Amino acid sequence: MEVFIPLLVFVIVLVLAHQRSQVPDYMSQQDSESTGDEDDATEPMNDTTPRQNKGKTTNEKEKKTMETEKKIVGTRDLLLDTLTKIGCQYELGEEEDQKIVFAFQGEQFIAYANNEWKFVQLWDTHWGHIELDDVEELSRLRKAINAANLNNSVSTVFTIDEVGKTMDVHCKSTILFIPTIPSIDEYLKFELLEFFRAHQFVENEMTKLREQEKTV
Repeated sequence: MEVFIPLLVFVIVLVLAHQRSQVPDYMSQQDSESTGDEDDATEPMNDTTPRQNKGKTTNEKEKKTMETEKKIVGTRDLLLDTLTKIGCQYELGEEEDQKIVFAFQGEQFIAYANNEWKFVQLWDTHWGHIELDDVEELSRLRKAINAANLNNSVSTVFTIDEVGKTMDVHCKSTILFIPTIPSIDEYLKFELLEFFRAHQFVENEMTKLREQEKTV
């Protein structure tokens, strides 16, 4: 019995020592898990930074767009501002007809625009004509105009001048014209150049028809 008691005490001591040795591992595991949770919690904060910057950039762009729209009331004002930027001098017609007369590369154009409509109508009038008594040329011109309308973005039309006894040729185009169009000055210049391409196409087509008739 005397031997058993010290042995029992020794066993209890070993058990307690073993349990105490497990406590640091358990606590370190808890600390590790706690640290991991904290790291995970900080990640969304890093993600929000670019989102906030992106939102800020978007707001700045919207603000600039709004400022532009405030400065330029509507389509007519935008067109006048753009004509000035591309170096075109213009004259304003009567306020009721919304006419704007301007020159581009030596050619006179007429534009119709108002601030309530988002489109601009462009005209290049009387750039060509043929005498009404020249029947063969009239026939060629009609064919050339039909071909031009199939191959160009601007429309080519003709009118009959009963007083002057001529068939007159004109070109027209209707384009969207709003502040959000990128490089709107280049956009307008490109459209105006299309009128000259239509002129050249009609003239080339007339020459082609004359050559074809010679070979028949």
